[in-house]
Amino acid sequence: MNRKPLPPVNDEDRYVNREISWLQFNARVLQEAADETVPLIERLRFVGIFSNNLDEFFKVRYATVKRIVEAGKKGRKALGVYAADELLEKITRIVIDQQAESLEILDNIHKKLEAERISVIKEDEVKHPEHIEFIKNFFMERVSPALVTIILDHNMELPRIQDLEAYLTVKIKKKGRYKPMYALVEIPSSLDRFVVLPKIGDEDYIMILDDLIRFNLDVVFNIFEYDSISAHMIKITRDAELDIGHGYKLHLQVKAHFQAVIFTKRGLPETE
Repeated sequence: MNRKPLPPVNDEDRYVNREISWLQFNARVLQEAADETVPLIERLRFVGIFSNNLDEFFKVRYATVKRIVEAGKKGRKALGVYAADELLEKITRIVIDQQAESLEILDNIHKKLEAERISVIKEDEVKHPEHIEFIKNFFMERVSPALVTIILDHNMELPRIQDLEAYLTVKIKKKGRYKPMYALVEIPSSLDRFVVLPKIGDEDYIMILDDLIRFNLDVVFNIFEYDSISAHMIKITRDAELDIGHGYKLHLQVKAHFQAVIFTKRGLPETE
């Protein structure tokens, strides 16, 4: 009896690329964050772990593949199944999808917190006089002394931006001025990312430090005249193989229309 030959198996079906495998592991972390049987505080921690894992992924694994692409190499011997440019496209797509999912999970967690009478409010949701007074005092006493603000100018070299530190990119517009003005505000890492506001009745309130600074942008930039001001949070992740100390200067250009991948306005939870 003659046996039918088995269909050919592609390398893509036989092997799992290590970068994709790593992202699949991080997807499992995200599954824990999405699991509604897990306590809310633990779900927040899992979102934080997912975010920190992505930082490490971009520093090491994504950066390695990108260097191979920029060198004009295919890298199949090192990367296995895929050519470097194919792999870069695949892992970029996976990361974007996972990040979108993480934001949906975070929104779900916020709704669950609200059901428990715990509200995470943004700068445009501050309504109670007690909160306004607390936020202004907290900013002047705790945040302002630790704040580093840099006004950007086309004629100056952009100062070194710290790896994995969070910044607000600020856009200041005034009528009659042809170009807007830009600034960087370093979010102090010495302060907790979450600020507990005074309780109102039986409702608890939390504000992310980024939003608390946004609420006080008029104080930070009070010497300037402007008609509108806006800010978005960014975080720079540097290539782990890049040795700045050996004379290699990294110049980061901030475009006028902020051509950057900004995953979220809100900061994700941090883990210790």
